[in-house]
Amino acid sequence: MQSSVIFLGAGRPYQGDEHSALRSASGHARVMDWQIQATDSLMSTVHFVGGYRLESIRERYPQLRYWENAEWQSTQAAFSFLQVDLGEQHHCLVSYSDVLFRRSLATALNASQADVCVAVDSHWRTRFAGRTDFDLERCEKVSLHKQSITRLGADISPALASAEFVGCVHFGPNAIAFLVEHKAALQRQFRKGNLSDLIEMLRCNGLNVEAIDVQGDWAELNEPRDLAHFVLGTKAQTLRRLRRMVRCSRIEDQVSFTVAQWRESEQRVLGGIQDHFPQLRLVIRSSALSEDGFGHSNAGAYASLLDIDGSEPAALRDAIEHVIASYPDNNPQNQVLVQPMLENVLASGVAFTRSLSSGAPYYLVNYDDISGSTESITSGTSDQHKTLVIQRRADEGSSNIPQNLKSLLPALREIEALLGYDSLDVEFAITADAGLHILQVRPIAVDHSHREGGDEQIHAHLDKARRQFEQLQAPAPFMVGKRALFGIMPDWNPAEIIGTKPHPLAASLYRHLIMDETWAIQRAEYGYRDVRPAPLLVSFAGHPYVDIRASFNSFIPATLDDALASRLADFYLDWLERHPHLHDKVEFDVVPTCFALDFDRWRQRLGTQGGFSSAEIDLLQQGLRDISAQAIRRNGSDLAQIDKLEKRFEQLRQRPMPPLEKVRALLFDCRTYGTLPFAHLARSAFVAITLLRSAVSSGVLSEAEMDDFLSSIRTVSHQLTHNAERCARGELSWEAFVEQYGHLRPGTYDINSPSYRADPERYLRPIVDSVSAQHVGASDNAGQLWEAARPRFVAALAKQGLEHDPESLERFLRQSIEGREYAKFAFTRNLSLALDELVTWSESLGIPRKKLAYLEIETLLTLSDDASLDLALAEQLLTSARSNRALYQQLQAIELPPLLCTAEDLNVFLYPATQPNFVGTGQVRAACVDLSQCADEPDLAGCIALIPQADPGYDWLFGRQIAGLITLYGGANSHMAIRAAEFGLPAALGVGETHYNALASARVLELDAGNRTIRVIQ
Repeated sequence: MQSSVIFLGAGRPYQGDEHSALRSASGHARVMDWQIQATDSLMSTVHFVGGYRLESIRERYPQLRYWENAEWQSTQAAFSFLQVDLGEQHHCLVSYSDVLFRRSLATALNASQADVCVAVDSHWRTRFAGRTDFDLERCEKVSLHKQSITRLGADISPALASAEFVGCVHFGPNAIAFLVEHKAALQRQFRKGNLSDLIEMLRCNGLNVEAIDVQGDWAELNEPRDLAHFVLGTKAQTLRRLRRMVRCSRIEDQVSFTVAQWRESEQRVLGGIQDHFPQLRLVIRSSALSEDGFGHSNAGAYASLLDIDGSEPAALRDAIEHVIASYPDNNPQNQVLVQPMLENVLASGVAFTRSLSSGAPYYLVNYDDISGSTESITSGTSDQHKTLVIQRRADEGSSNIPQNLKSLLPALREIEALLGYDSLDVEFAITADAGLHILQVRPIAVDHSHREGGDEQIHAHLDKARRQFEQLQAPAPFMVGKRALFGIMPDWNPAEIIGTKPHPLAASLYRHLIMDETWAIQRAEYGYRDVRPAPLLVSFAGHPYVDIRASFNSFIPATLDDALASRLADFYLDWLERHPHLHDKVEFDVVPTCFALDFDRWRQRLGTQGGFSSAEIDLLQQGLRDISAQAIRRNGSDLAQIDKLEKRFEQLRQRPMPPLEKVRALLFDCRTYGTLPFAHLARSAFVAITLLRSAVSSGVLSEAEMDDFLSSIRTVSHQLTHNAERCARGELSWEAFVEQYGHLRPGTYDINSPSYRADPERYLRPIVDSVSAQHVGASDNAGQLWEAARPRFVAALAKQGLEHDPESLERFLRQSIEGREYAKFAFTRNLSLALDELVTWSESLGIPRKKLAYLEIETLLTLSDDASLDLALAEQLLTSARSNRALYQQLQAIELPPLLCTAEDLNVFLYPATQPNFVGTGQVRAACVDLSQCADEPDLAGCIALIPQADPGYDWLFGRQIAGLITLYGGANSHMAIRAAEFGLPAALGVGETHYNALASARVLELDAGNRTIRVIQ
């Protein structure tokens, strides 16, 4: 005679076309896995009764014995159960196929001596939140007298019921005999009967029916989270439950115990640990009830101790007490988890199976493959960590996944499938001898229900971006180079100016004023290749990128023929792909864009790495020398254009005009007399800085001498501080001060970023209140070192064919660097007023500023000022804004790399180990403030300020007595680099996404610009 387990799966599908027994996150059968595992070794045979998609179960589990209920659509569970031939059974365990239970319940049921033993749940009324009266009415219930059941069925009134029937029951020999004897009659009687109805009939026929109370510890698959709720418990419980199930990873054996058990008998617990793990180094880990949950997470809040000598009872005892002492409550059911210490760790980290902030379909892996520690990421102590982003549909064999992490993606997908849940936080380690270890699995305790759109929309946007990338590999007219790369930081780096996920209006303004045509006009007029009509800005899924091939083309002297230019472009592109960490330093370390005293470094690279001949390199050098010589001569004409812009601005500002007409005029002037000469001055400033830096690298100047010159520069920021001092002394009126600087705004192109004028008390008053005459005066004495060094600098340039008298050369250096800053200051007056006029116009139509941000400037510039069109126009624009906002919010969830080299980079990418651009030689240790996370303006005096972008709209920071500056994005030649150098402020610009996030979570940093280091102190 046999014992068996019978799963009843003949009923309806779980969701859509999916069988409840096959419910999974990624196509693997998992519910049945848990059920079989819970009954494994208890029963000799496993039966499955099916009707709906029975073949799918049979295919996946050929070892089971199958029974078909051909009438599954018109019958119920009791009829399905009666299809099984019970003649050979001694006793059997029967369960619905969508019910999950613990092995402990199966063991208890199997050990029962009752004719029928039924699993019930006395916590049924509150088993899950929000249970409705209807659900309480329809579920199968039981009435109890002590342990005996007095009635079963769905027709019992909830008021009279004692518990819910769990859907799991054990039939003993007497019950089996009755069912076999009366099978034909019972099949006719119970065609529409539930399993509880059949049991009630047995009870009424005198069989003994008892209950085992599971007290809520079971799951019925009604909701997507039910399986995960059932498996995920404390750290120890979760790992124990998953350990026997995982195949793609390893979970170490464990000893776990409650605080109550420890207090009751320390010696017994210690003895158990030492028996289980003799002579091993151990990890003593927290496993508190409050540590991990679906609505909250205390990850890392409680102690875990590594490398404890398991052979030393005293060391074990101290470690356990230390962990228990870290728990904030006195709950005796809190647990402690003991596992073997991992050795020879190659990598460790944390993987989120969805984006933490938005729930987007990505695996985000933060890992350390340098230190050999298993806790450097979770403790936040790693300064070598990396971030790998994997789109959820990515191929497990993707070449972009680092070799040492190849096993991670299959393991994550397996755990998701085991849990039927895909929003997880998984700690892992990879060792040399045993591969991938799972250290913890917990739900991501962030509500992602508010996310706009679903995974399908994200995938559709990425598919479109992939097609776009492939199409853009064909070169545009008048461009050379075999393929296209795209980046957020090279050239007119959009990440620094408008951010990586700008609103449509900001992005379109940047295109309109600079990136569509102005940039290329400037390059052609300056002496580089003319690549028009190629735009510089390309948007992939709402993320702005520079077309690097177009950029590199535009830095090749126009005097070179197409064949040489093509080879140069390909060499530059290949070099950047091989050295992606240089993506924010292309003009210093990837492409020579002007002549420099250390040009021999380019000559050596081009000759030895690129195979270019000396004659070809000479042609490049001469072309760049000619461009640099022209730069030294052209500042005057470019500055004259800025003077013209300022005069025209005053006329436009004072002239009464319809708002949209004024916007068109302001932006026309901005582009014609503002951004074009600004682009020229910015290029000249780059030439000036390159000449100075190359003088340092070639030994003509010292770093101190260059810094001394830069500190003598008088840019807009210096003038702002100087005028703030005058305002504080009463020499300049507050109104005049606001008038002069009120047009600045932290986000130059962002209409949602208020100008200083809109809130002068926040942005400008603190500068006046905190200005220090001593601080301003300190730089007034600068220039003494430079005076002595200037003749050496002039002579070195003359020797290389750039002969200029000292006065004209220094005038070029100052005019270009100072002129660039002032040109931006001037053209942003037009832009800022245009934004203000747009707000005035839109609000008159009932369109608020925030909705205007979702419209593109090209659309707005074509509209009429005709008041008769107001109502229809307003509704049309609001509809467009709503549609664009929904699209924008979907695109915000997409993760893209800072550098796109291949289509596969849209699926999998590693954030590059960005080397910050350090400014100055100063060192500071101070509290740090991440301004992107501050709702109100904090006191910044003496602090290191962290900001996302090196935008000159943050000029006000220099009046707040900050001690240092760190930016997420920003190049070595950015506006903020010049400002920091001018003020002698230690700064690190463009530290990169991964590094910035780590620094932003710190409290105290040490920024040592001289030694090029940033260290977390607290």
